[in-house]
Amino acid sequence: MPSPRYDVLVQLFHDHPQLAVEILRDLMAVDLPFATPTRLDPYDGTLALTLGPPRSPAHAIIVEIPQDTSRTAERLARDAAALWLRLDCDVTVLLVCPDHEIAAHYARPITSGLTGYHFQAQVLGPYGIPDSDLHSPEMWHLEEIMTSATWLAHSPFTRGLEEGRTAGRKEMAARILLLVLATRGLDVPDDTRTRIVSGADLTQLRTWVTRAATAKSVEDVFDEPAT
Repeated sequence: MPSPRYDVLVQLFHDHPQLAVEILRDLMAVDLPFATPTRLDPYDGTLALTLGPPRSPAHAIIVEIPQDTSRTAERLARDAAALWLRLDCDVTVLLVCPDHEIAAHYARPITSGLTGYHFQAQVLGPYGIPDSDLHSPEMWHLEEIMTSATWLAHSPFTRGLEEGRTAGRKEMAARILLLVLATRGLDVPDDTRTRIVSGADLTQLRTWVTRAATAKSVEDVFDEPAT
């Protein structure tokens, strides 16, 4: 069963496909063409993107967020090969793994099962994002989600918000709160969205994020429990 962290990660990449390009190009030094990523639909997986003209893309990216090690390396290699045949362009597979053991499993060299065809996925583990003030807001969001030991009850907001990165951390917390609510299918009215984005301090946002993990309605997030 998908976890809240998995759901939020999937939503983050669907909403911000450029994040996959940023990870590959800036963190992993993968040579990618400079073009706006376009989501490829339909795709039987987390996310597939193309770079370049839609009818003749220069590169494709498969983004997967494995929750365990059940997806075999051979299957990943075959997915990459199938997309290469379909689009006639180079394909990079990016695996985003918040769990150390899962990241280590997929970081191993991969034997595809086909003689002469070698495949290696690009794997981002929980602490694979170096600290930098130049990161995009989405990269900061990803780091916060990835480095949480117990998402969401003792989330990185407990650590990050208390340490305080002032306005930047507050904005990040507000955005992820909205992501959690959207992922759980809770509609957020405009006045509530304004309250989240501009009317809360860091401590309050941390509390709301924790409540959002189990809230049955948006009102449950903001209502103070009866004493």
